[in-house]
Amino acid sequence: MFSLPVPEMKKRLLCITALLLIAGFLLLSCQSRHLQKKSSTIKILVVDFETAQAIKTPQKELRGWWFGSRDVYHNPNAGEIFADIFAQQLNERIPSVEVYSRSDLKYYSANMKDRLRKAYPHLNNKSLDYLFSQVPPCDLARDLNLDLVLTAKINNCYTTHNRTIHWWSSVIDVDITLLDAESGSAEWSAHREARKNFLSQPSAMEKVAESLIRQMKREYFSQ
Repeated sequence: MFSLPVPEMKKRLLCITALLLIAGFLLLSCQSRHLQKKSSTIKILVVDFETAQAIKTPQKELRGWWFGSRDVYHNPNAGEIFADIFAQQLNERIPSVEVYSRSDLKYYSANMKDRLRKAYPHLNNKSLDYLFSQVPPCDLARDLNLDLVLTAKINNCYTTHNRTIHWWSSVIDVDITLLDAESGSAEWSAHREARKNFLSQPSAMEKVAESLIRQMKREYFSQ
């Protein structure tokens, strides 16, 4: 009969125990807060966008040759940057929406990790970050009394600079989804691929965010 090696089994048991502890924290928090009447304002949690492994490393690479030779730059923090930009645009462009502060989300996450650290003092920061990343975003949204969760997967994101003619542009390929915090079901989703000439990655992200939010407002919030 197949069985896991002892170190691997211990690692999985520790992970499961820690996740159960986080769930307990969230449950206690939910039980202790007063129930609030749902208003006409839709409250949204925007979590860091997931990024494909290729975006994380390397930060710079050389592609092509001769006239097609170009430098390609990746930003390993693209998921956090894009989420910040999207959250700000969403708050400004749809009056009925209130986005949970991204700064407050960082404090909230740090507080949860501190509680985990006290419960598991032998774990390092990397392990704590991993455990916290396994918590479903909808669980966090329910704990914060929010209505929707906006998640996204950045499939590609880079800036390219042609070494010969010095033409440069930024490329973004992203899938975005709105989830109902209560049920976890997808309420709306969209895909966008774009190449923006002579724009930095953050500027290209702003343009893509504007386009996606217009579509979201038309297809979901105007119903």
